Amino acid sequence: MARTLGTDLVGVYFVGSVALGGYVPGESDIDMAAVSGSALTPARRQSVASAVVEVSAACPARGVEFTLYRREVAGSRPEGADFEVNANGGPRMPTAVHLDATSEPAFWYVLDRAIAHRSGVAISGPPAAGIFADIPRRTLLQAMYESMAWHRAHEKATLYSVLNACRAWRFAAVDVLGSKLEGAAWARARWHDTSAIDAAVALRRGEHATLDESAVDALLASVTTRLRDAAET
Repeated sequence: MARTLGTDLVGVYFVGSVALGGYVPGESDIDMAAVSGSALTPARRQSVASAVVEVSAACPARGVEFTLYRREVAGSRPEGADFEVNANGGPRMPTAVHLDATSEPAFWYVLDRAIAHRSGVAISGPPAAGIFADIPRRTLLQAMYESMAWHRAHEKATLYSVLNACRAWRFAAVDVLGSKLEGAAWARARWHDTSAIDAAVALRRGEHATLDESAVDALLASVTTRLRDAAET
């Protein structure tokens, strides 16, 4: 990345499970957020994306999820997805490149920026807390609410829908933005039917399990309501 951006590179940070302590070797993705000093031209955006996709092939994890923001955006409250480049790829992850932030839903990036501020681990550059602005609680609750709606429409019965729901519920209840697995442990002690949570955790660990769609949807529906209520208080 330094070879592509040169002195315009402000920093590169681990976010996601690596930063939050929930990384599962061989199963988790490696999530990274980078910051440039200025906006990139279309050609430089493509160069960054191509570099990420090229190195992701040798990733020791499932894959790499990489997002680049300009410093002005990282240090301000989100208005949308707001990125310069989003590029994903790896041994077990489909390659995806997004260079137009206006075409992507904002909630994934709002959550990643909040994690970067609170827990980001610097690979290079200054501490993440001084680069990424904190995200107001109400904005995070809205982003999580939107993520639940997206899961129910597009990924209803997956380990990601269950674990994201558990993490969101924990945040709504006790204002802790932790790892998905920590959220699952917290929610398991509070949800009447643990089968969906247990299955999602097993899948996260690379074990065989089956998710029941009705059980997952019941959890997601409940968390959606809790997020809405928390945002209104």
